[in-house]
This record gives sequence, structure tokens and C-alpha cells, in this order.
Amino acid sequence: MHQRLALAAVVVAALLPTGIRKFPSGTRRECEPEGRGTPPRHWIGCRGDPGPARPLTGLELVLLGRPVDLDRASAEDLAAVPGIGPGLAAEVVRDREERGPFGKPDALRRVRGIGPARMERARPWIRTTPP
Repeated sequence: MHQRLALAAVVVAALLPTGIRKFPSGTRRECEPEGRGTPPRHWIGCRGDPGPARPLTGLELVLLGRPVDLDRASAEDLAAVPGIGPGLAAEVVRDREERGPFGKPDALRRVRGIGPARMERARPWIRTTPP
């Protein structure tokens, strides 16, 4: 009998965290993600968290499901966009420096190497700054 009670207690203890997670406690806070800290000790935190604020990198933006700004991003930031690798990202930055800002996401097609398929792959992950 004692073995059955002990086994039941172990099963309940193992399933308890799963049951608790199904009922929100109301203490979980939603926040606006923001870069915090300075490299190499940096992280993504909430606006208002301690530590110095910093802009999110291109990779962090993509991982958060946010678009990268074509008119301001570095080559390293653009390399995180699906469909644009490091070489093409450098070409995008070079084109932007020579010919000016893109103005709208579809203007990315002016860069050599970006065709319709690559543009469609990158479209959800890019944006431009309004003038």
C-alpha cells in the first residue's frame, strides 16, 4: 500500500508543473523587447529593465519576427534576413551608399543578385524608413 501511495505522489509531483502552466497566474508581464547591456554581456530585455539600452541587431530583429530597416541596417544586420547572405548584404549596403536610400522595400530589386524569388523570401523581413 505504501508503495502505491509513493508512486502516486511521484506521478502527481511530476505532472504538477504542467498543470500549473496551463493556468496563467496573471503575474506574467508582456513587454516591448529592447536591447540591453553592452557586448559581450548583452541581452534582449524589456523597455525599462536595468542596464544601458542599445538597438537590436538584425539577427535579434529577425528572431523576434520584426523587419530590418533597409535604409539604416549594416551589412551584418542585413545578412540575418532570409534570402540575403553576407555577400549580398554587402552589395545592398554598397548600392545604398552609391544610389541613396531605397525608399520602399520593392526597390531592393535594383541590387544585382536580387530577383523575384529572393525578393519574395526577404519581403516579410525588410522595411524602409519613411522620409
